[in-house]
Amino acid sequence: MSSSDEAPLVTWHIQIVYIIGIIVLAFVGNILIFFAICSIKRLQTIDNMFIANLAVSDFLFTLIETSSNTTRELNPNWRPPHEFACYVIMAASVLCASASVFTQAAVAVNRYTAITRPLQYPNIVNKTRVFISIIAIWIGAIVFALPPLIWRPLAVICAHEESYEKHITYEIVYMTAEWLFIFGIPFGIMSVIYYRIYRIARTHANRVRPGASDEPASTSGNDTNSRNNNISNFKREFKAAKMLVTIAGAFLFSWFPFFLTLTLWKFHGGVLNHPKVFTTCLYIVYTLPAINPAIYAFWSRDIRSGIKQLLTCCKRNS
Repeated sequence: MSSSDEAPLVTWHIQIVYIIGIIVLAFVGNILIFFAICSIKRLQTIDNMFIANLAVSDFLFTLIETSSNTTRELNPNWRPPHEFACYVIMAASVLCASASVFTQAAVAVNRYTAITRPLQYPNIVNKTRVFISIIAIWIGAIVFALPPLIWRPLAVICAHEESYEKHITYEIVYMTAEWLFIFGIPFGIMSVIYYRIYRIARTHANRVRPGASDEPASTSGNDTNSRNNNISNFKREFKAAKMLVTIAGAFLFSWFPFFLTLTLWKFHGGVLNHPKVFTTCLYIVYTLPAINPAIYAFWSRDIRSGIKQLLTCCKRNS
């Protein structure tokens, strides 16, 4: 075998090893996040309920989308065992991406409410309302993912062919809706909210800076303790907001190039992207579910300690 023949084979093996490693990390990481939040009571906060929902979304994406495509890479002749599985796989990417970005938009609104209305917040947001909102998020994501399954032929749904020209008008309208509802509206909302949180943080920092306060120098001990508690609470809320900005940024960095190359591939006058560019963008999307648990753990000391506690309990029981 010549070196020119070996190079594609080596690249293929590297891709397979990489994607299998990503699948394992995504499974383990998101399972740990989900069970840590569900089993440890102190982790069952409003924000962490949304984080658990993001973990479910990432787990399902890896289980359905990434695993099926990797199986197809390993065995090009592989086909889903039933037509229903074809429909599930076809809808999985839009379903999980929609659920993820809808959740991020909801949690951004939650952070903004917590920071701007700290006294009214417990009356506005509670676990029951958050649970209902999570159900609504998944219903919305399912409704958004279903339309292409109506007009696309079974051969396209089951990946026997990749032609979308038969219903090109529907495809253009749907791709426009994807850009609008997965990127435009959610990231518009999040950008405005996080910018306002940043402005609030700067204003708060100027107020608590030594010598910047207009309050009298002599204050009672209770006032000092109250002020310190307010500062501590605000820092905690702002740190949570920074974690959510990181999650949103990772989502945008991962999904935007993929959607752009996919749009060009489908509609740009038949111009095909270089296969390596499309594959690279696709693998970046596959990598995100493995990275998100590390983001949660990096920004949240409670989640880190919760995972350690969960692993310790598992070792004791084994």
